[in-house]
This record gives sequence, structure tokens and C-alpha cells, in this order.
Amino acid sequence: MNVHVRRTLQPLRIRYAEPLRRHAGNFWSWWTGELFALLPENAKSAIAQRRQKLFLEADGDQLLLSLGNHTAQREFLRLPLQAGEASNEEMPREVQQTILLMPADKVLSKRLSLPLAAEENLREVLGFEMDQHTPFMASDVCYDYTMIGRNSRKQELTLDLVYAPRREVDKLLGDLSTHGLQADVVTCRRRDNSNLQPVNLLPVEQRRIRRFNVRSLNLALTALLAILLIAAITIPIVQKNRAIAQLELRVQAASVEAREGSQLRQDLEKMAEASRFLLQKKGSDVMTVQLIDELSRLLPDHTWIARLDLSDSELQVQGQSSASSTLIAIIESSPYFENVRFRSPVVQIQGTNNDRFHLSADVTGGTPQ
Repeated sequence: MNVHVRRTLQPLRIRYAEPLRRHAGNFWSWWTGELFALLPENAKSAIAQRRQKLFLEADGDQLLLSLGNHTAQREFLRLPLQAGEASNEEMPREVQQTILLMPADKVLSKRLSLPLAAEENLREVLGFEMDQHTPFMASDVCYDYTMIGRNSRKQELTLDLVYAPRREVDKLLGDLSTHGLQADVVTCRRRDNSNLQPVNLLPVEQRRIRRFNVRSLNLALTALLAILLIAAITIPIVQKNRAIAQLELRVQAASVEAREGSQLRQDLEKMAEASRFLLQKKGSDVMTVQLIDELSRLLPDHTWIARLDLSDSELQVQGQSSASSTLIAIIESSPYFENVRFRSPVVQIQGTNNDRFHLSADVTGGTPQ
């Protein structure tokens, strides 16, 4: 029943729990880093000394000892790799971890793609299939893996399998024991020497379980209490200053908006006045399109216009008609025209019943627009 429940919950854990765990870890690292930056220099120095790591690396027939972190180390001691008795050289008393760095030529890696369901027992699956992916059996190597990504759509995960011959790891661990040293992590440098591989090749059965340190917890709680006390004093002051600054920004923004509103009101008044002027102008004057429409409506079908001129308040029309004598009366019937007259004598077009005319009329209502 328990196996069935675990298999049922496995997709949910992979999809939701694992990303949440990674985000929580990233947040915790960021938060502790921010708190560490607020501590006094002497407290930061003391904590930094306790957080430093001891790096052990074989260099020919010597054992190189360095202190630092994963990105930067400082050499401080060299010892013979194989010592007949424990060295009397001064060793660091308190370090966070002891890390053994394997030579790069003794460590191999291979990128694998496995079914997503294998993540529940991934280490056991890798051990079972070791001879399929490497030339070794699982009992002959020390191995670990680095997760690269998960593809829920393809139901597969991608990882880097990192392994080293067990005899090489055991040999170096034996050399360390002659100096009274015991490794917590066995790893190696990356190919570009920029950082360390995030793996631990130390066999699971040889890994030490770190004991709960009450003294470290008390120091951490004391530091946290001091930080909370400082925060309780400074946060209200900071919040008050921030509120004042925000109010000042709002007052400045309101002043700018008031000036812009006043200017906008003046602009609107000017635009309204201009609009009223145009409406009045439009109502008092006759538009050209109105005159053309009126003339088109008045002229009979036997009349054709060859030329139309509109200048100032006078309209001139030239064309042909079979009844030119009736045009004056027809045009004067419109309220838009008055004083209609011929500008030149009417001439009959030879061979037709049409006359060629040229007449003019005064436009009422002002200058056309």
C-alpha cells in the first residue's frame, strides 16, 4: 500500500515539491547572506573563520592543504603524501568541511537521460545500470550525480554521472588517515578550474553525520536576536522617512497636475471659441459644394456646362443649351443667385439647334467657402 501511495504521489513531488524546495533553498541562501552583511566586522570575521573549508589535494608526492571556499582557496601547508606517523604541523582546529579533491584524470563524467520515474530511487538505479553506462561495475567505482533538468512532457530527466575508480579514492583516503585527517566530501575541480564539481564521491556508508552543535546554535540565535532588535528600532524610522518622501512626491505630482489642468482648461476654452467661430462662419456663408449642387439641380437636361468660374461673390457659367433664353429665369429662381445676366451675346452653333452662352450671377450670402 505504501509503495502504491509513493508511486501515485511521485509525479506531484517531482512537479511541485522539488521546485519549491529549490526555491526555498535559494531564498535561504540569499536571506542568510543579507543578514551576514549586517553584522559587525568582528562578528563577520569570526563566522567566516568557522565557515571556511579545508581543501586537501594530492600534488605529486605531497599533500597540499588550503583554506577557503568553493571558488577561492589559499594554500597554507604542504605535507608528505605518505607519512609514517602523524605530522606535528599545526592543523586548523575548526573548519566547516574537509574536502578531498581528486586528480582530474582520475574522475570521469557522462551525461545520461533516464525515465522520470527513476528519480525516486535514482542512486540505486544508477548503481544497477553502472555497467551499461561505464566500463565498471558499481562495486568498483565511487559515484554521484548532478541533476541537469527535468522534462515533464517527455517524462525524462537529464543528469551528469560523475565517477572515479574506488581503488584510487580508497588510496587517497588511506593517505589522509595517516595524517589524522578524514574527508567529509570527495570531489574534483571542473574542467576549466573555475569551480568544484557539486558532487560527493565519498561512499554513503563512509560519510559522517554532523552532530548538532548547541554552541553554534546559541551563537546563531544571539546574532539573530541582535539583528531583530536593530531591525525593530530602525524599520519604523525607515518606514516613516519613506512615507514622508512618498507624500512629498505626491504633493509635487499634484502641483504639476494642477498646472497642467489649468493650462488644459485654457486650451479648451480657446478651442471652443475657435469652434464657435467656425460654426458661425459656416452658418453665415454659402459653401461652394452647395452652389454646385444647387446649379446642377436647376439646369435642365438640354443644357451642358463647359466651364464654371467662381470668384469672390460672382458665378460665371459657359456652355451649350437648346433654350438659352430660359436660363436666366431658371437660375434666378434659386435663393443663392441674383442679378443673372449674359456676359456676351448668345451664338447659335452651326449645324445644331444649340446655342453657346456665357452668363454670370451674383452669389448671395457672402463669399463662398
